[in-house]
Amino acid sequence: MDRRITILGAGSTGMTTAAWLESGGWEVTLWDTPEQSEDFEVIRRQGGIMLRGGSGKTGCVMPHQLTNDFQQALSWSERVLICTSAQRHEEIAREIAPAARSGQAFLFSPGNFGSFLLEKELKKAGKEGVLIGELSGNLWACRRTAPGEVLSATPLKNGIKAAALPSADTPRLLEAFEGVLPLEAAANVLEASLNSPNVVSHVGGSVLNAQGIEQKGPQFAFFQDGLGETVLHCLHILEQERNAVLEAMGLTAYNPFSEGHMRMVMDRSSHREMDFFRSLDGPSSFAHRYVSEDAACGVAMLVSLGRCCGVPVPLTEAFLTVAGAINGADYMAQGRTLENLGLSGLTPEEISQRI
Repeated sequence: MDRRITILGAGSTGMTTAAWLESGGWEVTLWDTPEQSEDFEVIRRQGGIMLRGGSGKTGCVMPHQLTNDFQQALSWSERVLICTSAQRHEEIAREIAPAARSGQAFLFSPGNFGSFLLEKELKKAGKEGVLIGELSGNLWACRRTAPGEVLSATPLKNGIKAAALPSADTPRLLEAFEGVLPLEAAANVLEASLNSPNVVSHVGGSVLNAQGIEQKGPQFAFFQDGLGETVLHCLHILEQERNAVLEAMGLTAYNPFSEGHMRMVMDRSSHREMDFFRSLDGPSSFAHRYVSEDAACGVAMLVSLGRCCGVPVPLTEAFLTVAGAINGADYMAQGRTLENLGLSGLTPEEISQRI
């Protein structure tokens, strides 16, 4: 069996995934641009990526290759994990399209509807037979804690939901990553990405904690400093609004988040296995990905889809509006909405058929 895999993006997710897979016997090529790969020198000097925390694997692990050569990275493997921020998806898609090969499989972690951008670039390049997919949320709750060092707060969960675009390709996508990651089929990329817990928690939780974020800055840690009954109550309403939109689309809401996981995090006297998770820092400001990325991707899409389905999501819209006012951004105009991803004017049934 071919044990090679390419990871695009050498941030916290890319480094964590590279170390975790390499320690499991995979031959990992980790790529990023020279501007984004300042850790490579440290990794080479210390003999690997230092993996800490609760992933189940720890220690210093050296990927098979570290490279700034995009062509080299893409030619390495038929499986490619894209582990960059959403703001880099368009740039990455433009780089991939001319070099992608029929049968090659690309998987976004987290998804954030990056598959639509890659699909567009592949069509422009006349490429066919390339698999594109998204995960529901990110592989890890992780942070870069020092140059060449990452902390993963939790182990890799079983049954990570994933979908291809179009969803008819999902069985082949899962087959491509069989043995690499424990994936299960989602109905489509809308179901997968909107079930990310970040869609529910990050923007609303940040708005409700705006003063604390301003006061503590880089020392603010949402799961230590930002949770309480008021926040939990609002997150529960946001979750209900999200679930109503999914139901209207004939899609499934995954495990409850606000009333389950969050209460475990709040109970500091027990659930000591959550201590790494509680320690995760962020958001440090309203420019943080908790707001800028999740507002522009998951939350904007949820509002857009709610309008399409005739399902009101008033609290979700309110938090999106406030976040936009704070950041001076119009997330509905700039974000990944139905309109901006080429799905405007379609009925819910037509959207489902298209994806």
